[in-house]
Amino acid sequence: MEKKILCVGLCNIDIIQICDTYPVEDSDQRCQSSRWQRGGNASNNCTVLANLGSRCELLASFSDSNTFQFALNDLRKRQIAFDHCVYHRNTEVPLSTVWLSLATGTRTIVHSNPNLPELTKDDFAKIDFAEYEWIHFEGRRNTAEIMEMIHAINRWNENGHSKITISVELEKPRSSNLDLLKQGIDYVFVGKDFARFLGHESARAAVEALRQSYPGPKTIICPWGACDTIALDGEGRWYTQRTFPPEVIRDSLGAGDTFVAGCIFQLAGGSKTLQEALEFASRLAGDKLAHFGFDGPDGSGLGK
Repeated sequence: MEKKILCVGLCNIDIIQICDTYPVEDSDQRCQSSRWQRGGNASNNCTVLANLGSRCELLASFSDSNTFQFALNDLRKRQIAFDHCVYHRNTEVPLSTVWLSLATGTRTIVHSNPNLPELTKDDFAKIDFAEYEWIHFEGRRNTAEIMEMIHAINRWNENGHSKITISVELEKPRSSNLDLLKQGIDYVFVGKDFARFLGHESARAAVEALRQSYPGPKTIICPWGACDTIALDGEGRWYTQRTFPPEVIRDSLGAGDTFVAGCIFQLAGGSKTLQEALEFASRLAGDKLAHFGFDGPDGSGLGK
């Protein structure tokens, strides 16, 4: 049976308001439309991968709240496995309130996560590595626990088992996430916000600095919004990939998650080059910007 791609990180609910313009403080206005959507970086990665036809699984902490059934129902509908997710009693649902501005194409997010615990290495130890070809981590507050998870995969790989490819995404502005670069990982996705948090004003500057500070054979990929994506592979070869913005940007929420998932989809199995993966992911992210949510206008998944 085809092995799965496992995405480890957050699953939350997004409450999205589509507005003509960003709301003025202390105002009262109507939006064009609104929707609920299952969100979180790792959760969104799975949505895109499932739309593309991959066997994928989400590993996340779940609330036992009735409200969270919305997210569970959507996972089932999209045939995303979540067998090993950890349920926590008497916890609140992580919520993101999102304003999408039709005038500018921007999204503004206010996130709430009062008491849902992060995953631990003991939670991770319950999975069977033999089921997976690729494990992707969303860099979060539990950096020390993620490091232990990566150690466990490295031990598996070193023992002669079928290799599991390891990737991490560094997006949130937390310096502790840099510790993940000390691990034996294969691909690093560096978000624009994280790069700027480190003091870099271009994708190339961020990639160069990270390679110098954390040498090794890992591939570093840094998308930079509307500007070119820059990548550096483990053999020191540079790659540049232009973006494919639509005529009208309707929904930028999850565009970065779409790019990451597009790269993983192309690179898993080893049949595509890094340049091919970057172009595919850039086109897919551009397609996502043109549509609301992760499904095309006909209801099918983006990329189909």
